[in-house]
Amino acid sequence: WRKTLGNNHFVVNFREKNGTNEIITSRPNMITNDPSKAVPGCNLIIFTVPAFAHEGYFKAIAPYLEPNTVIVGLPSQPGFQFQCCDLLGLGGRTCAIVSFESLPWACRIGTFGREVQVLGPKDTLACAIIMRGCRPLFPVLSTIQYVIGKEPKLTVAANYLSINLLADSVVHPPMMYGTWKDWNGEPLTEKPLFYQGLNEFSANLLDKVSTELVNTAKAIQQKYPDMDMTDVIHLFDWYKLNYKESIADMSSLRMAMKTCS
Repeated sequence: WRKTLGNNHFVVNFREKNGTNEIITSRPNMITNDPSKAVPGCNLIIFTVPAFAHEGYFKAIAPYLEPNTVIVGLPSQPGFQFQCCDLLGLGGRTCAIVSFESLPWACRIGTFGREVQVLGPKDTLACAIIMRGCRPLFPVLSTIQYVIGKEPKLTVAANYLSINLLADSVVHPPMMYGTWKDWNGEPLTEKPLFYQGLNEFSANLLDKVSTELVNTAKAIQQKYPDMDMTDVIHLFDWYKLNYKESIADMSSLRMAMKTCS
């Protein structure tokens, strides 16, 4: 990334909900793969990498963490909290863990390391905050809100289990299976669409998976009444909550996903 960016500014083409675009240019203060240079002095560390890469980054930053650091998974995906507690060692015992349910924006790379397009922000985004004895140097949620901007509106879920059970984390496997289960191995004549190409079979799978997660949350709350699991909602309801201004057809889950711009 450092070589690709060179002496240039990083460019973000941000599309607002009203259709206008804002061009944002900036340069990172530091681009490095050396955690001994990047981590000391940091009191807010945000993970924006895929879940498979979390372990490597946790192990890399662990020796250099300072007390009362806030660790953010944006998104976290199920198990982020457990992995954080397991891998950050002594330095992580006073770290707060913030786990977000999803990404704040839909993005596409324009030129690697040089330009990215933000297709639009979500309306809301929930997180779970586990303080673990942390005494942060700043108000956690409002500071993260300041970092990402005015949208999406950040909210706090009742508990971290709700974040782990939210259906957004299991969207891709049913969609991938439904898209490719009958593929004969031959090259396609055109690139298949993912969300916009959602078929009825995949949509039914998504509905069943989401319903199972909601029922699981209800069963947990029934057995443990003090556990508020009402943040776990069906994927269709999640789309209507987070993309209400971006969906053209809300007649069904499939159409909501296909027409979400």
